[in-house]
Amino acid sequence: MRIVHPFPQATRARLDAGFLDPRYPGWRRQMGLPPAEHPGADYNLSGTAGDGDLGYPVVAVAEGVVTHVKAHRVWGWIVLIEHPRLADLLGYPRLFSQYAHLLHPCVEEGQSIWAGEPIGSVGKGDPARPFAAHLHFEIRQANIPADHWPGSNKAAIQRDYLDPEAFLKRHAAYERRFTRQGLLLWLPSGKRSVPGETVINLEDAALAQVRIKTNL
Repeated sequence: MRIVHPFPQATRARLDAGFLDPRYPGWRRQMGLPPAEHPGADYNLSGTAGDGDLGYPVVAVAEGVVTHVKAHRVWGWIVLIEHPRLADLLGYPRLFSQYAHLLHPCVEEGQSIWAGEPIGSVGKGDPARPFAAHLHFEIRQANIPADHWPGSNKAAIQRDYLDPEAFLKRHAAYERRFTRQGLLLWLPSGKRSVPGETVINLEDAALAQVRIKTNL
């Protein structure tokens, strides 16, 4: 299954705060905020500072269904996507990706989405108390509210979240190949359902290639 970085050009992503980053509680104290652990990863574009990447596009990391699109206090716009097929493939009961502090979301709840499709752009969080522009990105293995913040509960983070950077490094697959269980062919004689695993390869923009693991 295709799994990509939330920035379209992954090589330009800069990790500014990692999963359970030991520097994060101290940074919050400096900002006058209660200390807490970091349940995700904060990304910016390499070579930028301040709000230099405000509005940079953010994409879905894998195919799934958009379950939440809403503006929240502190978080700003959040997009939450569930990935049921990816969860089955990797052996997780549930799997979600969350994209927070967005400037403009461009998806709707209930929408099916493919890996690499735009879901919004890098923002600054709640306009009432904005951050410097960045993407806060999470991978969750539990069905918890979109704007859930675990605070200092490190055990809950280790139970409900995955390290996004480690997850992407382990599973990223940028080839435009998509796997489906079954295929529906539309022929001049009518439509024909073909059972069995199907792999659709769209690497060549001019030629769609289909492999069916069954006898026609």
